Amino acid sequence: MAMDRGAADCYVYARASGILARSFVGKRASELFTVHSLQDLWTLVFKSEVPAIPESLLARELEKSAQRRFVSEFKKLVATYEKPAPVLLALLHFYDYDNIKEIGAALCFNEKEMPEIADTRPFNLVNYDKWPDIKAMTANTPLAWYDTVPTIQEQQVDDYRLDCQFVEELFKSANQINTAGEKAILELFTEKFQVENVLWALRLRLFYDMDAEEIKKHLVYDKTGKLDLATQAIKSLDWDTDSWDQWENWTHSDLLNPNDDGGLWTVDPRWISNAYRREYVSKAYRLFHKYPFTVCPIVCYYIIKQHELNNIRTACECLRLNSPVDEALVVAGVSEVNNG
Repeated sequence: MAMDRGAADCYVYARASGILARSFVGKRASELFTVHSLQDLWTLVFKSEVPAIPESLLARELEKSAQRRFVSEFKKLVATYEKPAPVLLALLHFYDYDNIKEIGAALCFNEKEMPEIADTRPFNLVNYDKWPDIKAMTANTPLAWYDTVPTIQEQQVDDYRLDCQFVEELFKSANQINTAGEKAILELFTEKFQVENVLWALRLRLFYDMDAEEIKKHLVYDKTGKLDLATQAIKSLDWDTDSWDQWENWTHSDLLNPNDDGGLWTVDPRWISNAYRREYVSKAYRLFHKYPFTVCPIVCYYIIKQHELNNIRTACECLRLNSPVDEALVVAGVSEVNNG
């Protein structure tokens, strides 16, 4: 039942607190990496009987089921509000943008059944019941431009446009909130995309040997001009990837892999990614408790629970590929970042 803003804020804070206490985040994340099989991981995560499917399919089903549970729980919290804040709808729409990428790819390959997608209804942007008519699925929505099945070559361009559109919706909605806690969320989102732009630029340089002008075309920008999301990334294009002296002047130099001995050093995007993941989730935890009874906790809940999904995916991959647990614990934010 939908409630007025004050009552909904109180209910959501209490409900979200209870769910997070049982979630595999923080120190509890380590439990995901103590099991020895995908079957044991399923039992730990869902407390239910393991599906009778081949083990080769179990990892994917486990990840999908965890995502379905998260989206369902988040929708219930959002539905508590008589008029949900636009930022909450934008967070749900992340999955619509992701869904349309999957749908476009499926139609490109002439698949007859709609791929398994995150069910965002009744807050959906896409008319999923119109499958396989892509034009009808996106008609009268902000995604109406996505009205033809993309070729393989067009998918990358369209996916980039979808990513930019999601960021635009997210920041436009976040700019509509005025309390101190909600402004803190806007600052957290801004920092997140600033760091991710630097990481993306760095990966394109190191792994794809892309030049600066081409990289600039692949960054995420704030079209309103109110937020500075890409300046740090553009500046970093002039920094030698082997020069500590240049990188240590970065705004987020605390995320860099150490240069303790002052010897040979190369900037490590994986280290930065792991370090920032820890910091981002830690800040979300602090804001969750600092600004109760506002929209801030439910946004932080979304961030923390998405981190839990990443932890579950990491645990699945660790078991499936027999990867080192120590490295997985770093990704999950349980162990300190290391360079091994």
